[in-house]
Amino acid sequence: MIRLSTVQRVAKNTGIVIVGNVIFRVIALFVIIYLARYLGTADFGKYNFVFAYLAFFGVITDLGLRAILVREMSRNPSITPKLIGNAYIIKLLLTVFAVVLSIIVISFLSYPKDTTTYVYIAAFTLLFISFSEFYSGIFQSNLRMVYNIIARLVYRILSAILIFWIIFSHGTLMQIIAVLVFSEGIKTLISYLFSRKFTRAKFEIDFGLWKYLFKEALPIALSGVLFIIYFRIDVIMLSMMQGDAAVGIYSAAYKLSEPLTLIPHAFMMSLFPLMSGYFETSRDKLIKSYKLSFKYLFMIALPIAIGTTLIADKLILIIYKSPFANSTTVLQILIWALVFVSVNSVLLHLLISMGKQKLSTLSYALCAVANVTLNFILIPIMSYNGAAIATVVTNAVLFLASFYFVSKHLQMLPVHKIMIKPVISGLTMGAFVYYFIDFNLFLLVPLAAIIYLVALLVLKTFSKEDQDIIKKIVSNIPWIRRLI
Repeated sequence: MIRLSTVQRVAKNTGIVIVGNVIFRVIALFVIIYLARYLGTADFGKYNFVFAYLAFFGVITDLGLRAILVREMSRNPSITPKLIGNAYIIKLLLTVFAVVLSIIVISFLSYPKDTTTYVYIAAFTLLFISFSEFYSGIFQSNLRMVYNIIARLVYRILSAILIFWIIFSHGTLMQIIAVLVFSEGIKTLISYLFSRKFTRAKFEIDFGLWKYLFKEALPIALSGVLFIIYFRIDVIMLSMMQGDAAVGIYSAAYKLSEPLTLIPHAFMMSLFPLMSGYFETSRDKLIKSYKLSFKYLFMIALPIAIGTTLIADKLILIIYKSPFANSTTVLQILIWALVFVSVNSVLLHLLISMGKQKLSTLSYALCAVANVTLNFILIPIMSYNGAAIATVVTNAVLFLASFYFVSKHLQMLPVHKIMIKPVISGLTMGAFVYYFIDFNLFLLVPLAAIIYLVALLVLKTFSKEDQDIIKKIVSNIPWIRRLI
């Protein structure tokens, strides 16, 4: 059994990440909504293309090193200063190369002059994001993600204020992109200052360490490349095959579903260092953490997917207005990727914690091939809806592959037993939403959540151990403890 003190540490760190990211995502959502309305489908498509394009070069700035650094710092904290010092130099070399390469490549592609110029300016976000993520790894290994959240919130609030000022001043997309570059620089500076609380870099170049880090990180780096292909190639292919307006329609729906991935992301940010430690010390604890994380993330993602599918048309009209009405079907399809993304997050982090990075790379390779093939077939026929279908199917392929590998090298979970009660509860909730679909949306959503929770309780979904863990976590949240 996982010690409750460990569960509390994960819960506290996860809670901080979730709360911080909720605030971050809410602000970001408001910015995206007004950006979409202000820019229109075509320019909003250009905006999203620029950052989807740069995401491919963002892989070069890390090459899988962050995950390996977190793992090594968690396993052996005494070598952290030396690790950080060498990582600084490596990251700088990789990032400069990525920025230069992104500028060169876009110059040879047949994109309009304004799109090319946007990329030139936005490319410098790669430099700042690279080091921000590096400092985030330091916070993660120490289970102190609050510092990363603070830096991100400052970035988001600052950029939001400046972007809204540009919108109300009837500014340009060029100015918006420049603001994002500036804000990323501020975030990186804040992260650097916080990182000095934990350790100072020891600049002692060790090429033997470089060789070890690159060897260990190579499978993750390849996974990163393949991940970007399956994760963002849809926008690139839509841009090339259907134009900016199609990208704008697709991205509007995608931007609504994307923030929901913060739940598995936050949970695994906290659990990954512990999984890495459990692999060295306790197989039983590793299996237990696997079971619990899979169960709860599926239990959370499923009702969101069901509910969003039913109310998608109302959400799109409320948020984006009629010019983006075609985003409704895209959202109804894309939201189901959340279920797979949630459980895939557990499986892929588990493979890395066990030192099976090569298997996660193989899983991503299958996804990359599947996604490119599906997009190539479906986009000419179904445009943005085809891209959405390709995304969901690709995530399903990733689940099948990574679940097979985890089952082979650790343990096979009885997923049918884990899923059956949440599925029944979700369908019960879905029937309620469907029947009262014309009810006030702001009342319908919380009522649906209550129906789902009650159904889970009636079906006795939570074991005695689950209940003990939840009670222990809740009793250690200060404001709840005072109420009790």
